[in-house]
Amino acid sequence: MQGWRVDMEDAHVVEISMSSDPPFKNWSFYAVFDGHAGSKAAHHSAEHLLKTLLATKEFSQKLNETGGVLSSKTLKLLEEGIKSGFLTMDEKMKEKSETGKSGTTAICAIVTPTHIVLANLGDSRAILSRKGKEPFGTEDHKPYLPKERTRIVNAGGSVMIQRVNGSLAVSRAFGDFEYKADPELDPTKQLISPEPDVYTLKRDSEKDEFLLLACDGVYDVMNNDELCEFVQSRLRVTDDLPNVANQVLDACLSKGSRDNMTIILVCFEAAPKVDENCVQQEEAWRKGIMDTITKELTVSIRSRHLE
Repeated sequence: MQGWRVDMEDAHVVEISMSSDPPFKNWSFYAVFDGHAGSKAAHHSAEHLLKTLLATKEFSQKLNETGGVLSSKTLKLLEEGIKSGFLTMDEKMKEKSETGKSGTTAICAIVTPTHIVLANLGDSRAILSRKGKEPFGTEDHKPYLPKERTRIVNAGGSVMIQRVNGSLAVSRAFGDFEYKADPELDPTKQLISPEPDVYTLKRDSEKDEFLLLACDGVYDVMNNDELCEFVQSRLRVTDDLPNVANQVLDACLSKGSRDNMTIILVCFEAAPKVDENCVQQEEAWRKGIMDTITKELTVSIRSRHLE
């Protein structure tokens, strides 16, 4: 959703099958990219990130050799491959000079039959809703966080009004090459780093309800708990997932979000199911609203007629 912004700078990727070749045939890839200073970096990332990951040594050789069985050793390989792919992606983006001054966050999920692997860069976020547990959420990369601030200061920058050099609101991103201009520093030590945080979660078919990936236009007006509760309530009324996602965006817009908004909803076995009582309550609620609107309009029309 473009929202109130002049331009739409977000991009996203949904690949139900990461590759036609095993072991990645049964793996899915989802990603949201929240661009800034233009949409070029976000669209470039959406087009090239998965291909870049699959081309890394860890993915193309070592993980292939394991047959996709994710032991502690192969999970480590997967994490290394993701980090390597992100750094390679940023380097190639810089070499091609196609993205100008734009940059983008990235929140990615690789869903395998046994694990969910999340990679976060910036302040887009992934949330896993789990039955009977607190939702799991990735941590945003904000300049004021101690670890991020230390790197920024060590690179010769500053954090003012909670922004890098008083300007950029995220401390890790693809692109933003004016903040990665010190030739003496490793890419991960620059003012803005392209290194993601990687989280590995073991799937639980009895507790995992759904996975959400969204940009900060959503989280600016809904926290993790509120968002999960809203989605749970909608899933009890409809199993139309695009409809549920659109209802989330409409709710965020009504709550005052003024940013572009993108959300991906992935449901698992334990997701709430449509409940007939909830459907009836929803229908009664909607009918009540429509009756009230009709009544108010009728009164208004009569008043104008009498004038």
